[in-house]
Amino acid sequence: MASLFPLGPILSLFCLLPIGAGSSDLPLPTVWSTHYLCLHEVNPEYQAGTRASEYELTARHIQYQLLLNEQGRAIAAGGVAPLTGDPLVGLTILRADSLAQARRWAENDPAVKAGRLQARLREWWVASSQLP
Repeated sequence: MASLFPLGPILSLFCLLPIGAGSSDLPLPTVWSTHYLCLHEVNPEYQAGTRASEYELTARHIQYQLLLNEQGRAIAAGGVAPLTGDPLVGLTILRADSLAQARRWAENDPAVKAGRLQARLREWWVASSQLP
């Protein structure tokens, strides 16, 4: 227990700081926008085809993401670094009028239609000044 003693006084100093210390120069946002995160996850039940067919499916998936961006429906899309045991492989930030609309766009992705990817959607609230 003696090794924890110095930690106590250090932690108690943080209790003396006023809430929000150091952040008074940053005004809180007053206008928020709703966007939608489409989290692409590997479907564990998907049966991969030939190397050529999987390459072609990947190309169609990427083309679809680029099309969403060109149409102004997606702000950004891309893959994420893999983590052992984590099915997440990519995400897309969608600009849609509703969760239902974002879900329709996500479900039209060729890789989702083929069953290789599963799309999980979440509403995402962000300060309007943060995104284009």
